[in-house]
Amino acid sequence: MRRQLLPAAIATLFALAIQLVVFSGLRFAGVVIMFVWLWPVAMGIAGYTYLSLLAGLGAGVFFDLHSVTPFGLTAAVGMLLGYAASRLGREGVGDLDSAAWWVAPVIAASAGFVAPLGYTLAGFFALDFQLWRGSVLAMMVVNATAFFILARPVVRVARSIGRLGEGVIR
Repeated sequence: MRRQLLPAAIATLFALAIQLVVFSGLRFAGVVIMFVWLWPVAMGIAGYTYLSLLAGLGAGVFFDLHSVTPFGLTAAVGMLLGYAASRLGREGVGDLDSAAWWVAPVIAASAGFVAPLGYTLAGFFALDFQLWRGSVLAMMVVNATAFFILARPVVRVARSIGRLGEGVIR
C-alpha cells in the first residue's frame, strides 16, 4: 500500500488541477462538474478503499482551499462517495473487465446524482445557506451525466495508478 500512496497522491493533485483549470471554468446549465468527486469514486470502483478515502480527503481539502464553501465539506462528501464505491469495487461489481460495460458508469452516475444533494444538505447543517442558490436538481443531473460519460476512462487511470505499487520485484 505504501508504494501506491505516492502515485495516488500525485494523481489526486493532478485531478485537483483538472478540476480547478478545466471544470471550474466550464458550466453546463449553470453547474460546475465536480471532478474532485469523480476521482475518489473511480478509485473506489477500482477496489482501492484506502486510496479512495485519501483521494477524497486530499482533493476535497485542497479544493475547499480554493472555494468559498465550508472548509472540509467537499472532502467529507468525496470520502463518503469513495468509501461507498469501494464497497462495490471490492466485491468486483464495477470491474471493467468482467462486468457489463455500463455497470461502472452507472455506479459513478449514481454517485454524481447523490453527491450534490448530500453536499447541499450538509451545507444547510453547517449553516451555509448560499449552497441552495442554484437548482439542486440541475446539479444532480449534470454531475450524473458527466460522471457517466467520464467513468470508464477515469476508472482505468485509477486502476493503473493503484497497480503501480503491486508486484514490484525486490
